[in-house]
Order: sequence, then structure tokens, then C-alpha cells
Amino acid sequence: MTMFVTKELNAMTHLFQYREPSQSVQEQLRLEYVNLEATLLRGKVLRDFSKDRVAYIAQSSIGENDNNLGYLFAPFIIANLNQSVIYTTPVVPSVLSILNPYFQAEKSVNFKIEQVLHSLKLYVDLVDYPKSEEDFLFRSLVKALCRTDVTHLFLITHLSINPEQLQILQDYFEIKIDVIHADTAPQMVDDKLLNTKKLLFKNKDELHKTICTLFSDLNAKLIAQIGQFSQAQAAHLIEDMFYSEHIFEKLSVYAEYMQTRLQNGASYKVLSTM
Repeated sequence: MTMFVTKELNAMTHLFQYREPSQSVQEQLRLEYVNLEATLLRGKVLRDFSKDRVAYIAQSSIGENDNNLGYLFAPFIIANLNQSVIYTTPVVPSVLSILNPYFQAEKSVNFKIEQVLHSLKLYVDLVDYPKSEEDFLFRSLVKALCRTDVTHLFLITHLSINPEQLQILQDYFEIKIDVIHADTAPQMVDDKLLNTKKLLFKNKDELHKTICTLFSDLNAKLIAQIGQFSQAQAAHLIEDMFYSEHIFEKLSVYAEYMQTRLQNGASYKVLSTM
């Protein structure tokens, strides 16, 4: 069963080399959007007229002791560059161990993303653990392309992406889509030893200096695409943010905003970590 009528929209379901998103996630999206094709086409048409420019980052699930945890800091780095960003990833223990000391990150708050973006230029969207990486990325892709303000989409993934289908999507939606292959180098991160007070503050021991360099190098691939930087310049800029406490400050402001909304009775649901 094909999901869309046109080949341009069907490029979304054919984006992954080895497996299509499940019929169940396709059916869910049909139910969530009254007319999904019309919403996608509206996003395409109105994107040209939008005054807002938002980067959208979808990162596949972060494992235990996973170097790719470094990308969790990407939205705070981008917001520090005064650019609006939405970041989404499945809710997992390693993510909560970083965020939960600051706010109740496992609670999905029901209010408009636009309000948060307008106030903070930043929105972190943690989602229930998906059945597959294809399903998570497909859902994220649809959500991003339905928005009229998203001009740059990043997919951080372990999957092989079909370059021809990716090009069809970029050309048709007039949106830049960058695929960043998840880091597969030997693990340098130990979730139990990672301490945000050391990672995000000036004084770092040798372990956190090493992690800081790793996270800066990883994020440089992404940040270089956002600003007019070389990867080396981006890595240097990010490392400065880790030492100057700018990432900590942005995380603190975001956490305070979210915690206030939770305490003021915004309805929420608790996300499942599998």
C-alpha cells in the first residue's frame, strides 16, 4: 500500500535503503493529520513566505555509554548562536541522566512548540521509544516537513539513506536535509562517570576534557552546516562554549522555563523509556 500519490512524497517512505517505515506508523500519521498530503504541500508552499527559520534535528536512539550522547547538546549550542532549533530523540536513560537534574524531562508537556521557540529559540522534544529507527526518523521527517518554518533538517542515524530519494525530497520541498552518520568509534563515554557539573563548567578533570573534545568534534559536523564555519572553527567555538558555561546557561534557562510550565499545571504525560 503506497502512502502518497506523487513520487515526490513517496520518496519519504523510500528514503531508507533496506526497510520502509511500518504500516502502523504510516497509519498513525494518517490519523494524526486530517489530510497529510495537503499539510505537507502547505508546508512546502508557505515555507518561502515564513519569516522564521528553524533547524530541526532528529537523532536516532542514543545507547548506553554512547559517544552520540554528545549531539544532545547540539540544540543548546545552536540556540547560543541565536538560531531557532527543534531537537527530537527517543527518551532513554542516558538522555534523562543529563537532563533530569535540571527539569522533569520525561514529562511530555502539552503546549505549543511555537511559544517555546519564540521565547527561547529552542525546543527539546523527547518521544516514546519507537518500534524501529525507520519509524522514528520517518515520523520526525513528516513532522519537520509539515512545519512552514523548518528550512534545515538534520537526520543523525545509523541507517543507510538512499541518496536519490533524499535529493528528490530536498528539491521538491526546497529544504536542506543533512544526514549525519552516527558515530561508531570505540566508546569513550561512560554514563555513570559523566558529570554535567564538570562537563559544562570551566574546571574539568582529564576525563571530562577528553569528552568535551569528543563532543565538540562530533557537533562540529552539524554546526559547520548551520553557520558559515569550517569544521575546525566550529569545533573550537563549541569547545569554548563548554568551558565558558554558555551551554550550561542555555540549558538552565530552558529547564527553568519548562519546570515553571509543569508546576503551573500544563497537562503532560510521562514518556516511556522502553
